[in-house]
Amino acid sequence: MKALYILKLAGLSALLTAPVSAKVWISEIVADNDGSHLDEDSDESDWVELYNDGASSVDLGGWSLTDDDTDLQKWIFPPGASIGSQGYLVVFASGKNRRVPGSEYHTSYSLKRSGEYIGLIQADGSTVEHDYAPEYPGQFSGASYGVSQTGGTNALL
Repeated sequence: MKALYILKLAGLSALLTAPVSAKVWISEIVADNDGSHLDEDSDESDWVELYNDGASSVDLGGWSLTDDDTDLQKWIFPPGASIGSQGYLVVFASGKNRRVPGSEYHTSYSLKRSGEYIGLIQADGSTVEHDYAPEYPGQFSGASYGVSQTGGTNALL
């Protein structure tokens, strides 16, 4: 299976192709939020969107998100966290460190606009489900970077 990595900026899309076999992956990130998606405090927090392409929900309890490839358990999902079949989950990378099931999740760190490693790690603490390594590219205000779930292509303008 191939995934298309998309950088969206001012209506233009750049495509990169890479193999992805993950059942849950980091489908989109915003490291310089322009206010188009506010958190529950009305803050322009960075955010990470996860997508589950599986036929059943995935229990994320014990899984982690990290911006440090030497600390794979930097921010751990609480027991009861899950993502439904074909579902999306937004996690704010705000530094607010919130892990209450049924509420917005907020990591203990923010994302770097200049780019950095980001990974989704399974509950065993070492299996990388999906990551952007060595790092995602530098971000622009309001731009998102991620994986297309359509399997189609976009024209470069």
